[in-house]
Amino acid sequence: MPGSSPRGSQNNAGGDARPITGNDFTQWSDRLRDVEQLIDSQDLRSEVANARDQARRVRIETKRGQTKPDWANVELQVLKPLVEVRDQIREELARRSGENPLVPLDRDPVPGRYSELVRRYYEQLGRDRQAP
Repeated sequence: MPGSSPRGSQNNAGGDARPITGNDFTQWSDRLRDVEQLIDSQDLRSEVANARDQARRVRIETKRGQTKPDWANVELQVLKPLVEVRDQIREELARRSGENPLVPLDRDPVPGRYSELVRRYYEQLGRDRQAP
């Protein structure tokens, strides 16, 4: 996701483009809620809602001055679930459109304790294909 770093950056207008700690949190959260409402899958909708709630908690703690955001935790609890939902939606759209015949027709989710191993496996496969 372009510009999806949880730490954010400056936007083109020179404003604060950090969705969690910046001035545009309300708009970001509202857009995320809109996305949540468009998703058919209850599981994916719950993932988006949980990520939005985690972001809200981080924002509240930050605004109260209690703590600075733990960006590793934000990445794990907000960014990673949103990226996974995005990827699953892309796969479903590709499967439905028939544009990518390599997309699995049916895919069971990888159990959480194996997701890192599966990710590394596919990265290794990709590296092996690129080697001369």
